[in-house]
Parts: sequence; C-alpha cells; structure tokens
Amino acid sequence: MAADGPDPMVVRFEPLAWEVVINPGDHILIEWPDSPPGPEVCGMFCHEPGRLTILEPDFLRRPRNYARVWNSSGEEITY
Repeated sequence: MAADGPDPMVVRFEPLAWEVVINPGDHILIEWPDSPPGPEVCGMFCHEPGRLTILEPDFLRRPRNYARVWNSSGEEITY
C-alpha cells in the first residue's frame, strides 16, 4: 500500500482499530493471511480519500490468522 498523493494515507486494521499512517511517497507491505475459500473469511476493504480500512478475515480463529505488515525500511510492524 502506497501513499502516492499529496497527503498521508491512514490504513486501519479492524477489528483492532490499529492504524498505520503512511507519509506521502512512502509505502507499507501487507502480507495477507491464507484463508479457506468463502465469503465469510475473505475480509473486506473500504477505501475513502486518505484512508483504507481493512477488516481482516478469520481474525478470531485459532490459531490466530492475521495480516503481517512491514514498513518501507523492512521492519515488521505487525500489531
């Protein structure tokens, strides 16, 4: 995910309400978790100007299945 506009991009991961702010010209890398097929486990994305909200699939499944996130420096910043 990149912030290629003039303003920062906020990426919000739900249901934790965890946010990552991407400054203009910067990016993060999101590794999406493997999930079995089906609409109830595919997750959801909502894009608005300056904001992307991601509802993660299978968040409450055990073992926990969640996206992993790295900043542009290669440091993992997963919540």
